Amino acid sequence: MAGDIRKNRVSQAIHRFLGSLMISEYGGTDISMITIQRVKVTQDLRQAQIFYTFFGNKAVSVIQSQLENEQKQIRHKLARHLKHIKFAPEIKFIYDKTAEEIMRVQRILDEHRSEQDKNENE
Repeated sequence: MAGDIRKNRVSQAIHRFLGSLMISEYGGTDISMITIQRVKVTQDLRQAQIFYTFFGNKAVSVIQSQLENEQKQIRHKLARHLKHIKFAPEIKFIYDKTAEEIMRVQRILDEHRSEQDKNENE
């Protein structure tokens, strides 16, 4: 079992590598438009959940299927990059809805403020 420090280092290494990989290998495609938000690695370093956001014209389901189609190649490239660990982790891409939720709450707060300002001016 890996300690928390090693787990965090592997997580950060995956995060940095995937961020640059999306631009260098997939530049000009829809996949290059994703942003890796965070990477969560299991304690045994065998699995990694990659949380991403996407702000583009395509549906998230289309991007998710493209990522799943490229998952094997991405893992292979990741394995070559992570030479300091015995096994390359299985990767799973998960859409992170946090940014959407923040924008939704912000819109609600803005609407509430504008209603309050409107009521104060009357």
